[in-house]
Amino acid sequence: MAITIVSLAAIAFATLLPGPPAAPGSHLCLACGSFGGVNAILNVFLFVPLGVGLALSGYPGKRTVLIIFALSAMIEVTQLAIPGRYSTIGDVLTNTIGGALGFAASRYARVWLLPSPRIATPFFIGWCAIWLTVQAASGFAFTPSVPDSRYYYGQLARKLGHFAVFRGRVLGASIDGVSITDTRLSDADSVGRRLRGGGTVAATVLPGGFTNDIAPIVRVADAEEREIALLAQDGQDLLFGVRTGAAILRLRPPLFAVAGVFPSSAKGNSSSTDTISLSGSYNLCEAQLTATGSARQYRGLPVSASLGWTLVLPFQWLIEDTRAELIFSWIWMAGLMLPMGYWGARFAGIPDAQANPALALACFLGSVAVLIAGLALVPRAFGFPAAPTRDWLAAATGVLVGGALVWCTRESSAAPG
Repeated sequence: MAITIVSLAAIAFATLLPGPPAAPGSHLCLACGSFGGVNAILNVFLFVPLGVGLALSGYPGKRTVLIIFALSAMIEVTQLAIPGRYSTIGDVLTNTIGGALGFAASRYARVWLLPSPRIATPFFIGWCAIWLTVQAASGFAFTPSVPDSRYYYGQLARKLGHFAVFRGRVLGASIDGVSITDTRLSDADSVGRRLRGGGTVAATVLPGGFTNDIAPIVRVADAEEREIALLAQDGQDLLFGVRTGAAILRLRPPLFAVAGVFPSSAKGNSSSTDTISLSGSYNLCEAQLTATGSARQYRGLPVSASLGWTLVLPFQWLIEDTRAELIFSWIWMAGLMLPMGYWGARFAGIPDAQANPALALACFLGSVAVLIAGLALVPRAFGFPAAPTRDWLAAATGVLVGGALVWCTRESSAAPG
């Protein structure tokens, strides 16, 4: 019962408070808005604990699904009157799926926690497929995806929708030497080619006041208002990003940042001598950001599929290659591989102390093949180099920890009572 109450409180907090202004759209869409993919994933996970709680409370499956469906529908109807909220059929569907998954995971916990080798086989193979899919989706999401639009528009320090306004002055902007003006660009084909090839977006600015949100300095958009490239200020940070496959999957766009580029003063006073030259470029190895004023700052921020977690957060993460990012990426990679190691050991019959040597060898070779496919072949399919050594170590750690957990479950299942 406690899990049910806590999950209901979390659902109310996440769904019934006013949100930022939302663009209107169809109530019948399944993955709505620019972040429809993120919202769908978060909606599923939000309702998983409720399904677990109802299962532990003894509710039958059909009644649980009906309760979750009705609750989700009530929330969506209520959101019609809440500023910044937008209700859709897709939310009802993903909420119900999440609750059903939570119910099934709880009700049949013994099946997937203590499976026989025969039952563990599809679990092991299925999770290998899921992990390879996640790797492929992450690789695609970080691949530049500049549309072949007929018209591109330059936007220099404009007031744009939910963005803050850059308080300084843009003295000039370019992409690989092609001038960017605050109007429709005369050579959209050239701009598109340069951005697809990792072209450098540059600007010279007189910095202004401190900003509490992302303030575009140079932004390129197409006739459909899709963001193609962005060079911006956020507080003291310089931000840069280009359109990638994340936009197609409707995930968070990768945004790269360098801290301490802009003055900390909020007064917005500037003079003719404090100009800063800014630039950013992105290829399949790293994002490169440079700021040259009284001193020069340069950061090369490496990119790999292990940063996929940044694309599915409920808020925008700025990629800065910090220690925290390395830790989260390690946990992401190891956590994704842990079920494969666990079900692989179950598949090989290891916890029964009568492991089949042939199955154990097949499990080991299969795990190695999946690691090579996910960390070397899949990245190369999208033009990336093979994953860095730390990703291999994290993935291998996940497999080993998963295999070790088999012994813990064996001990608990063998305990009296």
